[in-house]
Amino acid sequence: MIYIKKILIFLCLFFLFNTLEIDSDSDKQLIYDKKNIHEESNHIVYFRNTNSNELRDITDILNIRILSYIIDGKKYYARDIDELENIYLKDKSLSEKIYYEDKGIYIDGINIVCENNELIKLENLIDIL
Repeated sequence: MIYIKKILIFLCLFFLFNTLEIDSDSDKQLIYDKKNIHEESNHIVYFRNTNSNELRDITDILNIRILSYIIDGKKYYARDIDELENIYLKDKSLSEKIYYEDKGIYIDGINIVCENNELIKLENLIDIL
């Protein structure tokens, strides 16, 4: 009888709060004003699966200024991706340097300054949260 009550309470709470809709990355979502596309501001953009090689190709196309890179939860300040690679690979072994030069460095996110229209273009070019 006690187990039935626990199951019923769990089911009621499950449907009441709809736990399937909980998003653990909700604080990382990119929010900006799509109506005011020429407003320039600072944004933190988190990626689903992006490396430095892909990001290099995209930053050449867009008019964005990257202030910092987020890799494994750490911020790296660099002017461009080449400088980021130098900073990140400075203390790595030779085999790790070769691997990262070939496959690219996995980048969690970037802190950028740009107009909202550039964010719209960025969303179309790469998979962001």
